Formats: sequence, C-alpha cells, structure tokens
Amino acid sequence: MRLWKFADPARKLVRITMLASTTIGTMAMLPLSAHADESGTATVAWLRDGKVEVRGLSGAQSNTPSSTSSNQDGKTEQKIPLGSLWKLFVYAYLQDNRVQESAYTCNAKKEQRSKLEKDEERYCCEPGDQVQRDSALARSCAPYFSPTRLGLNDKDWKSYWQTRSDATWLQRTAQLQPDTQISVRDLLETLNKFSPQARAAARTALLETAVQGYGREAWAQLGTGIRYKTYSWHLPDQSAFGGAAGWLADGTPFWFGARGSSRSTLGTWASALATTLPAPRWAGINSMDNVGDEAHCVDVDFFARYPLREVLPLPVSVNPTASTARAGAMTGKFRLQFANGNTLDINSNGSLNLQRLPGMAPQITGRFSVNDYVARVVDREGDAANVQAARSLAIAARTYLVQNAALDHGCWRIADATSRQRVSANPPTEAAMDAAWFTDDLILQGANVRYHNDSAGTNRMSLKDAAKQASQGWNFERILAASYPQASIASFNGKSDCQPLAAAQTWLINNSSKWQAILRREPGFENPDTPPAVCALATGNPYSDQKRMRIYARGWRSLDERITLAHEYLHLALRFHPNGANEDYVEKLARRLIEGST
Repeated sequence: MRLWKFADPARKLVRITMLASTTIGTMAMLPLSAHADESGTATVAWLRDGKVEVRGLSGAQSNTPSSTSSNQDGKTEQKIPLGSLWKLFVYAYLQDNRVQESAYTCNAKKEQRSKLEKDEERYCCEPGDQVQRDSALARSCAPYFSPTRLGLNDKDWKSYWQTRSDATWLQRTAQLQPDTQISVRDLLETLNKFSPQARAAARTALLETAVQGYGREAWAQLGTGIRYKTYSWHLPDQSAFGGAAGWLADGTPFWFGARGSSRSTLGTWASALATTLPAPRWAGINSMDNVGDEAHCVDVDFFARYPLREVLPLPVSVNPTASTARAGAMTGKFRLQFANGNTLDINSNGSLNLQRLPGMAPQITGRFSVNDYVARVVDREGDAANVQAARSLAIAARTYLVQNAALDHGCWRIADATSRQRVSANPPTEAAMDAAWFTDDLILQGANVRYHNDSAGTNRMSLKDAAKQASQGWNFERILAASYPQASIASFNGKSDCQPLAAAQTWLINNSSKWQAILRREPGFENPDTPPAVCALATGNPYSDQKRMRIYARGWRSLDERITLAHEYLHLALRFHPNGANEDYVEKLARRLIEGST
C-alpha cells in the first residue's frame, strides 16, 4: 500500500447552517468551541465598511443560510492562533521598506540539521536550492522570514506598524510566533491597512498558493481573484486548526478557520466559502488610477475594420453638425456613425478616447486594465451569464492577448477586430467582470490558443460547444482541457499548475498501451479518452487528479517511480469503480504491471 494516498477532501459535501446572531466578541466561534465537531464546522469573517461580519459554515444537512453578525461595540473578542500568518506581516515590512535581503539557501547537509530545522525547511526548497521572497511567502518558508536572519530591529519594526495597527502583538518581533493569540478584528483591520504596494505584491506572490500550493484543490471553486496566505496550528486540546487569510478581488480582507490542516480545510470548505464570501464591489476597481493589483494595461484600437464617419453625443441635437463629440475622453452616451451607413449607440465611463486628426476619420481608442479588457471580450464574444463557459472564455481571451498583442510603452496593444478578438465599447457587465476576476492572472501555457463561435479544431475552442458542455455540468477547467488538451493553466509570471514531465508521460503512454490486454480483464477498467498528463510534483506525496486527468509525480527512472506512475494511472482508469479506491488492489495490480514490463 502506498502510504501517501489520501482521499480527496473536496468531495465532502458541506452546507451552510445558521449561527445565532451576536457580536463577534461574545460569540462562541464554532471551530474553537469545545463542543464543536472536529470537522463539521468552520468560520469565515471579513471587514467591510468598518464592520467585521462573521458567518458560520457547517457540514450539517441544512439549507438554511448562515446569519451575519457584526462587532461594533469593542467587546473582548474571541482569540485565534496567529499560525504562519506572521510571515505575511514580515513580507509587507520588507516590501514597503524596500529591503534587499539575500535569498534563503536550504541546507544541503542533511545530517547536520536538527529535526526542527528539517521540518521548517521542508516547505522552502530542496537541499542546496534557494528560495526568493515571493516563493518563500507562497510556500510558507519560516526560516526565510526569521527576524533574526533578516536583522530586523524592534525600533524600526514598531515605528512601521504603529501607523497601521493598534494590535499589541505587532509591536515587537518576538511576538511573531505561531501560538501568539490574536483577535479576528485586529487581523482584518491590519490587513486592511496594508499599503497598496505591499498588498499588490503579496497578491502576486500568493497566486502561487492557488496554482501550485495548498490552494490547488480549492481554486476551481474560489478562483484566483481571491488571494490568501494559508496557515496551520493547533488548539489548546492539540487538535489541528487551519485556514487562510487575505483579500477578495476588491481588496476586502477576510479570514477563514476550521479544525484540520490548511490543505484539508480549504479542500473541504471551498464550495461553502465560494457561496458565503461577499460579492466583490466592482465600482472603480478597473479604473486605471486604481489598477494596483495588475501589472499591465491594454490599449485597444476600436472598430479597426469599420471606419467611423462621425461620433455624436446623445441625445442628438436638431443640428447634428453643431453637436459632434469633442476630441478627448468620452464620458456618457454617444452614437457612432460608420462609413458603411450603420450606427451604434454606446455608453462610455471615461475609458474611451476620441481622436480627431486633420484629414482623417474619427478614431476611438481605449485604455483598460487587463481584467476590464477580458470582461469586455467576454461580453462581446460570448455569454457572460453562462458562468463556466464565460470563465473558460476569460482564460482563453487573456491568453490570446498575451500571445498576439504587442507591448507598447508598458501596455499591451491590440485591435478590436474579427481577425483578433472583438471588444465591447460599453463598460463590462457584472457577470463578465465576475468571470474575468475569478480567473485573474490566469492564462494557458503550451498551446497556440484560438476560439470560434461554432467551429472547433486543434487548439480552437467552439464557444457553442463550451456553452453546451457547461449546461451538462462541465466546469471551466474541463471545458478548457477538452479544447486545449496539451495546455496547462499558468499565471502571467509563468507559474503553471502543471510543469510537464515529458519523458515520464512518454513512458506512461508507451507502457499503458502494453497493459491493455491485462487491464481489459479487470472489473471497472476504462482506458482514459486522452492520455493523462504527468506533472512534476513540487512538494508532498505523489497523487492523481481525477478532475483534470493528471498525475503528479517526481519521475519515472527508478523502479519505485514507475510503480508510482502505474499506481496513479490505475486510480484514473478505475475511477468509476470501487476498485479504484481499494489501495491494496491498486498497488498489487501496479506491481504486477511493472514486474511484467521490466
């Protein structure tokens, strides 16, 4: 039996149940209650408009929505362990003070390390490798952020945090310990006081948590607009306690906690969190003056194939020549008159610009944040109301932008045209914004991405097919996997949720074809329609991902690595049969296959 196999915690069904309305200061927070079930309850809280709102989640079979409670009276609040969240505050200090610290090198001499040092370093890097600040935060590398290593002094530390928080635990670096007790309100208020620069940098770094880290089993439900640092610690009764804290897409700080490790709690409660956390407030979030979290802007040349004859403000005056729109920023409603005789009424929020040059037709350009641009493409090319299809289109559209636009003075530049991808001149709908921010920063890697309304092909998604697949219950990951089978989801900075092990995949394809004669006699065997992708395992134990048809492993050269590949392949091939969950059966069959092929 391969000891590293574990059940997928995301399969556990959870529902929201009601908490008695009270203040956070007097409520018994369910995960911390001595009477709470060890795995059946969780708590999530957020800060908005100066109020901390708390909701309880429960595994109980109840359709009753959770109640909201807020704390406005300053009463003593329930305490929670700081866990590994202390690293987030060191990160902000380093970022705002522009500290140029050295990378952390993991000790290559294993025999010289204590058990504690080995435990601390196991999240950082392989022995002899180095880790930089952003990856250290995403991987929760404690040695990297050690105040002693960084040479932090209490005077400078206190001076920095006194202007941002009244929390006593932030006044001395000695308090940066996992067992330090803090209040949810203090945590949320301090996260809310992060500078725009520190928050933007932390959001960028923490994307790795969702794509490659402990959030990988939850991000399909939570998306990547939400960014968080995970934590795990233990309660006074020594039971595990974990969760996450960070920001929603609009900057709203939140905290989540439950009994269990950060990995298990995120997987278990992802669906409930997705339906409980407040919807982001999109007003102003895509203004180019408030784009902090995004690294790029997009300049669009509108109506590239359809020359304009005139632009008129609405309502149109009795004398059209006296009411032509002035050059410059466009705010309000306009009527566009095209050279071919067609007209189009649009509404601009100031992000469009009208150019009038002597002897030339009027031209309209727009400058948008990346997600504003993506949302406008979703509105123009697809159906934003079809949630899963819209999410798949959002990732495809963002990928198309990166693969086809030119970088011009720090912004992507692309035309609004059928030969490229069409862009709505109107502000994006809320549904399109949801799709763009749910997939924030994500692109496809490994395929030249195209899409068409109704014609599918190699690396070309049919939008009609995507809509139909979504209506059949497919989520956006499955839709993208069917349209771009060789691609993997990655971030703007190149971090991918699958670093292909090409040699291992080739070995598996060649050998699995030889195993068919044996496997066809096994109850429940179904050869996967497409060969499973074999991805490099960053940390932890090998496993198979049935939703994405992937195997995460370290290699294929040794006997044990080949048995592992066969073992995980069998979990995928037997996924619809009870035998697929029988570890002894799968392990014995994997050894039989390998012994017969070596």
